[in-house]
Amino acid sequence: MAYGVNSPFGLQARGHLLGGGTAIKENDNYIISPSSGRLNKGDPVVFSTASADYAVLPNDIGRLSEIVLYNPVPVFIGAAGQTTIPVSTQGIVGVFQGCKFEVNGKLFEQEYWVPGTITSSLVRATVIDDPYVIWSIQLSSFVGARFAALNQFALLPCLQVQNANWPNTGLGGPTTPVMANSAVIGSNLELMTGNNVAAAPAAGTSATMAGVMINDVVQNYKDNPLLANQGTALGNPLGVSTFYACPSLAVTSAFPFVTNGTNEYVRTASNLKVIGFDNDPRNIPERFGIHPTNPALQTMGTYFNTPFLNVLVTINDHVNKSPTAGVILA
Repeated sequence: MAYGVNSPFGLQARGHLLGGGTAIKENDNYIISPSSGRLNKGDPVVFSTASADYAVLPNDIGRLSEIVLYNPVPVFIGAAGQTTIPVSTQGIVGVFQGCKFEVNGKLFEQEYWVPGTITSSLVRATVIDDPYVIWSIQLSSFVGARFAALNQFALLPCLQVQNANWPNTGLGGPTTPVMANSAVIGSNLELMTGNNVAAAPAAGTSATMAGVMINDVVQNYKDNPLLANQGTALGNPLGVSTFYACPSLAVTSAFPFVTNGTNEYVRTASNLKVIGFDNDPRNIPERFGIHPTNPALQTMGTYFNTPFLNVLVTINDHVNKSPTAGVILA
């Protein structure tokens, strides 16, 4: 886990709304469906809707729930000022913790699942499925830098209160604020992985983060890792989730930069509800936005403009709890 560094870890249990840490319980009455994508500890899971996954097999009497990786697909609306909507038609069952299965009588237990693994038993998954668990997760954005200016974030990977001085993506002046697009404690955010890093602009892609500057200094941020890269040399190691809480999502090739703050998604009943910042003493604001030579551009570092901090959240669209609207500033 890293603070202020682009290093996602998915959802990590921190506490419980109705009790202490001892109230957090794991449930292993789940099996991983054949149609699931790769799973790592900290990944959100949903019930499978594929009919083939519910075929009764010789070693399956049909008493366990079928789960798959939650894998939302953003829909980019190609017009300025319109909303970017991540498609999420199912409530989240819980967060994957690991699995166990047999191969020729030998038991394997691990914190990840790779589709296509040959087993001689069902693959039992352990899931924290309590809707009242408090989770820690890293803030980021679906995109990295903008192609038009490779030294700027396209959208800031942080909570933000939009006002006359904000949002400011690191160089130059702020964009025009839209107060309702602010993301604060009490707001709802989307669970997303990182976006593809492409060599040239294309719909839904972004440039590398490597050249992003803060205080006129290149920060050498790592690119957002992708689900497709998990377990490979280009991605996170097996067992490490690449999910973020994303206050910002919007970028397309036609509109590669948010110029007026309106190309955000609607945070009404999104996946996560922010209840605070992680209280680890390392999870603190950096000196973000303090320009070394131009006082007019100075912005003191705060919790609402420091990239990649960790926040505490609850799962808002849980299958066992009705979602609620988040805070929208007026």
